[in-house]
Amino acid sequence: MLLVAIVDDDPKDSGLLRSQVEAYFKKNNIPAVIHVFRDGLDFIRGTDHHDIVFMDIRMEKLDGLEAARLMRKINKDACLIFVTNMAQFAIKGYMVDALDFIVKPASMTSITYVLDKAMKRLGDSNNAAFSLKTSEGTVTINSNDIQYVEVFDHYLIYHTTKGEYNVRGKISNVIEKLDQQRFVLCNRSFVVNLRYVSNITVDTLTIGDTQISISKSRRRELMQRFSSFLGDGL
Repeated sequence: MLLVAIVDDDPKDSGLLRSQVEAYFKKNNIPAVIHVFRDGLDFIRGTDHHDIVFMDIRMEKLDGLEAARLMRKINKDACLIFVTNMAQFAIKGYMVDALDFIVKPASMTSITYVLDKAMKRLGDSNNAAFSLKTSEGTVTINSNDIQYVEVFDHYLIYHTTKGEYNVRGKISNVIEKLDQQRFVLCNRSFVVNLRYVSNITVDTLTIGDTQISISKSRRRELMQRFSSFLGDGL
């Protein structure tokens, strides 16, 4: 699940931006949590480690450039997108490794462009390609496309955004291949990609329309890993 921040002291602007960002993620079936901050100080005081940050440049309590400088001390990987009604200020964004900027009022076209760009960067930084030997031949997939892997009989079923792939193998071998920060074993038969988890309870988690049970022995670790993935440090 992605964690997204919108930092803007204008409620009208932040409300419009939030609705557009939500529309993008809904259209692309990407689970995301969006946090809105009314000024740079509130954002910096927060403890969440956001994946994508929309930052207004001109704010009264703490301007966007300074808030971005402070953010970069603890979060060097976030995709930073400046939002401004004065494009000449956005050029300073290179000093804090800004991905891009958009001009107010934001259009859905510009939102789509910068979020496509952000998703590509996030994908490139955490992606790994590997081959699966299926009954129909060898298939190359990227780890970012894997939603979850389940054991069925002596087969592994890779559920991905591109479709399902059946291969012979052991769940222990799957864990070794995948990023331990994003993939976690929730019971003896399922490995899930935390990025696609839209809801989690004590006993189950949800990916798309699928509910997957959480074993008691895995519950504590999974909750801790999910909290850590969202960036709250628990």
